[in-house]
Amino acid sequence: MTDRSIACILITHLPVKAEVRRYPQLRGKPVVITESYGSKELVLDSSSEARGVVSGMSLQEAVSRCKSATLLQADTPHYETAFDGVISSLEQRSPLVEKAELGCAYVGLDGLEAMYGGEARLISSLLQAVPEEFNPRIGVAEGKFPAYVASVTSSGGRATRVPQDTAGFLKDFSVNLLPLSWNSKERLHGFGLHTLGQLASLKVGSVQSQLKAEGEKAWELANGIDSSHLLPYQREEVVTEFLTFPSPTVTQHAILTAVETLLGRAFTRPLIRGRYVRTATMESHVFRRPPWTKRFAFKEAVGSKERALFSLKSRLDIVTMPGPLEDMKLTLAGFTGQAGIQSSLFPHTRKQEQLKEMMRQLEALLGCRPPIYRVRDVEPWSRIPERRQALVPFDP
Repeated sequence: MTDRSIACILITHLPVKAEVRRYPQLRGKPVVITESYGSKELVLDSSSEARGVVSGMSLQEAVSRCKSATLLQADTPHYETAFDGVISSLEQRSPLVEKAELGCAYVGLDGLEAMYGGEARLISSLLQAVPEEFNPRIGVAEGKFPAYVASVTSSGGRATRVPQDTAGFLKDFSVNLLPLSWNSKERLHGFGLHTLGQLASLKVGSVQSQLKAEGEKAWELANGIDSSHLLPYQREEVVTEFLTFPSPTVTQHAILTAVETLLGRAFTRPLIRGRYVRTATMESHVFRRPPWTKRFAFKEAVGSKERALFSLKSRLDIVTMPGPLEDMKLTLAGFTGQAGIQSSLFPHTRKQEQLKEMMRQLEALLGCRPPIYRVRDVEPWSRIPERRQALVPFDP
């Protein structure tokens, strides 16, 4: 083992595998999972039996290429739940686990070899942490990117270790594996740079001049240099309640009664008692239709069933249900120990508090840090206008 050792656990086609795990009758059949983007229906994932179908393809083209395919609407919460189960299992093997995109995780291996009696047994334990039907691939290296490339080259249920000459291992792989924007990858191909080795042979300055901020990082990764740290997965505190309707329903009264019941249960849980929440997510299985999910962000953090119900009721009045709901799961998240907006005697302080609360609400609504910046003086005395001020992220 080297001083720094990282494993990449890769589950290819996780949505399809999750559906086959849930519906075994789909095994060995052409399956196409689609997702709606506005008015467009695009392919999210497909099984190997659905020949000619690739992710991002329109539903019409997919059907024309594979007329016998079983079409499924994407159930993203189910896929996330399945992957979270994998992450939990990996966390029992290593104290350092980073959850990347769906189906990809990084595990820190430093100091674990002695505990497991060798690297082979350690890797075997990681493979066993993932359900067999997910058929994971593992790559092991000193950095995250080489480990990811190694996992891509591995076969299902096997592991590949990157040799000491990392750059030599990477040189024949496509630049498409780099974590770059699509435009940057297109530029590289336009310059005749199709492999990592071709990119690595250039001077870093020439790459920076073409790819700007992404240039130096791309050049380093192509040369096998990746010192980025693992970011341990931080689980969000949530409270979840569930009920099943006696029979599928679409009536507003029955749905609101269910929401009130679930909120009543949730706000009596010890984890949430005396605290405020920022978001509520409703999930339901729909009779003979794809599952339905709706996420609501409260304008101000709420600390009682009554306030939450009042806010959700006004939102649900304008929501069209996709069909008869068979059940309902309510998840409350974004906990805070204080009310959404606190008053202050000083107008400037009050404005700052309101700005901070607005940022927290936007983050809860968008699920990520909002792209909002503030202007800061850097060198106000400079003769060059660009140096006088700079945009910095607004930090609440």
